Amino acid sequence: MSVRLRYVLAGMLLAAGLAACAEEPASKPAFYTDLSRGGSSLDRVDAAQTINLFRANNGLTPVVLDERLNTLAEAYARDLAEAAKRGEAIKPDGKLKQRLAGNGYQGADARENVSAGYHTFAEAFSGWRESKQHRETMLMPGAATIGIAAVYLPGTKYRVYWVLILAKPA
Repeated sequence: MSVRLRYVLAGMLLAAGLAACAEEPASKPAFYTDLSRGGSSLDRVDAAQTINLFRANNGLTPVVLDERLNTLAEAYARDLAEAAKRGEAIKPDGKLKQRLAGNGYQGADARENVSAGYHTFAEAFSGWRESKQHRETMLMPGAATIGIAAVYLPGTKYRVYWVLILAKPA
């Protein structure tokens, strides 16, 4: 083997070794995950942490994720998506208290945000923060628990349907 070929091979091995040591590119924070494509899902822990930071910055106590509220939010978001598929308007149905009572939150004080079309949690959070009514929900005094869901339904106008529930025990 010629000296020149040895240097070329040594250079290639060095380059390959250095490439293997390179860091993986940073992944996108969950806050920016595009939920308008199949296969993506909302990071509820990240969403709750973001809402808790917002609450803390406004002098309020944190909330904890509650599986019952997550389940309720998911079911209602799915109902909204199906309604949109039928061409119906996306709006709160005014039955939050009944949904809560049917799942063990008898007499609980609660509020919810219902929205559609935000493709990332960053967009949803920003939209809620800038809307007086949605902002008041996130800043509900005395809230202790939270449930959140984003449902993707392709072929519908908005594709992503959101429900956020905050509750304080009775």
